[in-house]
Amino acid sequence: MFKYIKWRLTAVFFCVTALFLFLLGFYLMNTMEQYLYNITQEKMISYARVLADNLKDDFSQAPEPGYFDAYAHEAHKDISARVTIIDTKGRVLGDSAADKNSMDNHYSRPEIQQALNKKTAKAIRYSLSTGERMMYFAVPINNDHEIYGVVRVAVPWSEIETGQNHIRWSIGTAVLVALVLNVVVVSSFTSNLVVPLQEMTTVAKEMAEGKLDLYVNIKTEDEIGALGSGLNYMAQRLRDTIRQITEEKNKVSAILTSMNDGVIAVDRDGHILLINPAIERMFQIKYENSLGKSVIDVVRNFDLEMILQKALFSSEPITQELQVFLPDFKTFRVSTAPLTSETGVVGVVAVIRDITALRELEKMKTEFVANVSHELRTPLTSIKGFVETLLDGALQNPVIARRFLEIINDEADRLNRLIGDLLNLSRIEGKQGEIHKTSVDLQRLIYNVVSVLSPQIHEKRIALNADIKKPLPIIKADSDMIGQLMMNLVDNAIKYTPSGGTIDIIAEWENNGVKVAVKDTGIGISRDSIPRLFERFYRVDKARAREMGGTGLGLAIVKHILEVHGGSIDVESTVGIGSTFTFFLPSSDESMGFNTNLTN
Repeated sequence: MFKYIKWRLTAVFFCVTALFLFLLGFYLMNTMEQYLYNITQEKMISYARVLADNLKDDFSQAPEPGYFDAYAHEAHKDISARVTIIDTKGRVLGDSAADKNSMDNHYSRPEIQQALNKKTAKAIRYSLSTGERMMYFAVPINNDHEIYGVVRVAVPWSEIETGQNHIRWSIGTAVLVALVLNVVVVSSFTSNLVVPLQEMTTVAKEMAEGKLDLYVNIKTEDEIGALGSGLNYMAQRLRDTIRQITEEKNKVSAILTSMNDGVIAVDRDGHILLINPAIERMFQIKYENSLGKSVIDVVRNFDLEMILQKALFSSEPITQELQVFLPDFKTFRVSTAPLTSETGVVGVVAVIRDITALRELEKMKTEFVANVSHELRTPLTSIKGFVETLLDGALQNPVIARRFLEIINDEADRLNRLIGDLLNLSRIEGKQGEIHKTSVDLQRLIYNVVSVLSPQIHEKRIALNADIKKPLPIIKADSDMIGQLMMNLVDNAIKYTPSGGTIDIIAEWENNGVKVAVKDTGIGISRDSIPRLFERFYRVDKARAREMGGTGLGLAIVKHILEVHGGSIDVESTVGIGSTFTFFLPSSDESMGFNTNLTN
């Protein structure tokens, strides 16, 4: 109970007040008892003197026997005290409480002795006549020259004790009532003091639990009120601070969540403090399963662990590339920065960027430049060689000169086709040229392509069959691009189909789009070559392709035309039997993504 300040304050006030009241009561009791004793004494002595004054004339007149006894009884009625009249020899002449004849001689009584010596005397002793303790007061009966006797007035000591007991009871009752009132008043006072503190304590605890929308009800303007105002102000500041922290946290969380780069933070012991969703995707891990664990336990990559450890020990920013198999080969650029506080480095944060596509693009760029250089150098070398030969004298021979000029013309055409294909591929890949989507009648477009290529078809005596499954939907597409796509596929089929072979073009409605298959009975493609068919400058048979005037870009153009139209293409081929290129175009503008399925 005394752990509460209310009861401690009440106990302190009660003890102090009780001690004060007890001391005050003790003092008042003693004072009042002494006052009662003095009042009784003065009153009895005053009564005795009045009686003595009245009796001195009676002694001088020699009254009748029994007079003094009767006088004592009458005086007792007036003053309510025992009256005893005694002569100078100690004989009792009259007594209001006992028979005078049965009473002993009182000459030896101390108060009588003092009274006979003309002194006012008092004594307290047990009375054999009354059988109780008495308080005696004696005064002499005398005139200026002679002592006639003594008047003694007595009251029972019990009467004085009764008065004292009444005083004690009254003061004790007053002290007790004062203590009870003190408890009530102090309890009320401490309640008024403690209840606001208890309310503040409750509010503070709830604030500590996060309930910052609470306020302390301020009822006074004293120190307690000031404390409540301070608590309310603190709560307001906490709300503002937490709101700001929450907003900043949400901003940081939104930034980390939206980042394509991975972010990972570790403490000085190498345990993970934070990862963002990009890290989860990169390393196929879960946030809740990663916190508090070491990097090697979660990511299981020793090189990343070493980079972070190096950053922790060096306290300097580090940028380094990292190769990881997840299970595909990935290249990451890891950039670290130390996390510092007033005590020094407390951890490190790393930003991990997936640069796999960048490295692959750089590789493709390098290969592309090399291939373009090679493809451009070949016809240019041939042209330069024949030109030099002509300049060296072959021009004088018309037959040789004509043959050389025809070769130069063919190489120039080849160079022109190569540059044209490069420009078309660049335009399609970069989407620099505007794609004009219109309603395309694919049936008419297929017949137009067949018509354009009919000279080559007749030259090689190839049987071409166009099987159009009606009705074909009208598709939204770039007519020129789709025409080029069909031209490249049919032209390839013609080039690689020997004389007397067959080419079938089959078009039909399927799954909200059009599926077109170009099937030939040509030389076929080996299994190893099929995955690379759509790479730039890739040729299955380079010598044969150059002989036929191919640039190695036709199928790459086909792939990218389908990609920008949301289409897909499949390849099926068997060496010595033939190949089938099947592409799909959706009938709406809805993008379906480019999907190349290659089978053998």
